[in-house]
Amino acid sequence: MKIDSPSISVVIPACNQAGYLPKCIDSVLAQTYGDYEVIVIDDGSTDDTPAVARGFGDRIRYIRQENQGLAGARNTGLGCARAPFVALLDSDDIWLPSFLSSMMGLVRKRPDAAVFYCGVVYVDQQGANLPQSGRMRILPPQEFYETLLRFNFLIPSTIVMNRQNVMSAGSFDVAFRRLQDWELWIRLLKQGHVFAGSEECLVQYRVHPSSLSNDADGGCQAARALVEKHFGPDDEEYEIWPTDKRRAYGGYYRYCALTASLQRKCDWTECATFLRRAFQVDESLAIDLDLFYELALGCQPAGFRGASSREDVGDTAAKLISLLKTVFERPGSAQLANLRRTAHGTAYYALGNVAYASQAAPSRCRFFVRKAFACRPELLGDRRALGLLVRAVPGRSRVTRFRRMMNGLRPK
Repeated sequence: MKIDSPSISVVIPACNQAGYLPKCIDSVLAQTYGDYEVIVIDDGSTDDTPAVARGFGDRIRYIRQENQGLAGARNTGLGCARAPFVALLDSDDIWLPSFLSSMMGLVRKRPDAAVFYCGVVYVDQQGANLPQSGRMRILPPQEFYETLLRFNFLIPSTIVMNRQNVMSAGSFDVAFRRLQDWELWIRLLKQGHVFAGSEECLVQYRVHPSSLSNDADGGCQAARALVEKHFGPDDEEYEIWPTDKRRAYGGYYRYCALTASLQRKCDWTECATFLRRAFQVDESLAIDLDLFYELALGCQPAGFRGASSREDVGDTAAKLISLLKTVFERPGSAQLANLRRTAHGTAYYALGNVAYASQAAPSRCRFFVRKAFACRPELLGDRRALGLLVRAVPGRSRVTRFRRMMNGLRPK
């Protein structure tokens, strides 16, 4: 597609992705929004990626380079882009036809923002939809920064960026072979840039065995390097650390516990080791429902997390409570004693949410939520927690039963 001054440049890095690349490029060429250019960066492929890309002729710009990793390939695309906005698209993902139209609409609505994003639909290797929900959260600026320090919920193929803002910030750091996007987002947020999101799910995010995200150990190494770059080393004197550093290191240990140990390896013992360290660094994790919801999903793989057909709530609950016992009863855990009850309350609250979503027996859901209230009485003032308990009470006399239940829960 030849446009001298497009409004948006689409950058597609590709390294040995000949099998997925055709549908990826086709999804861009099928966009209802037409003012764009497509740049494919072949990052040293040794398969048929060059032939596949050249098969699209002058509808795309094809650039081949020695392998530099995703950061280097994306930076090449940023440098070659002719448009003021750049959209990232990984070569194994697919855009729905309205992606560019919707995202450029968001750009017009939020001229103050530097980065724009949307939700995803998880798909398998063949492109069939998977059951996991991929709707993104929309957060105010300060909460956005705090949340992203703890975990990266953004997916690169959903991203549209203000090119000048990103170039001025130094683009992607080529020292990072993994998590280079997370590192850039933190850098932009620390500089005061705004992120704007849409809840629309406009991207098909492909889950497959050869994805870089499956490298658990590499992910942990990159996450630690990211936090060290921005907040300095872990000298274990976390009691005097500033809040941002504690939150960031809590996020690092959270990543290792959940993503690397549990989701990738299904290793509950290793998960407990990292989780214990996370609580030591950042005590606020004890009330982090996001963390405990992910723990309550156990070892479910990406694309299936939260799917009722894959959830054995009773088995996962037993493993989660055993995990917390390991965390809080290990030698040297005395400093965490004040968090034990709170963490158990949040765990039971998360298990109640999972039980309800997976359509487990209402009695099980009620048991979890009542245990949550018993451990954390302040949840009685949480509308979401009370709403979950109400929904778990069956029968026509739901209100009466709920009142009786509440009378039994309230402190004397």
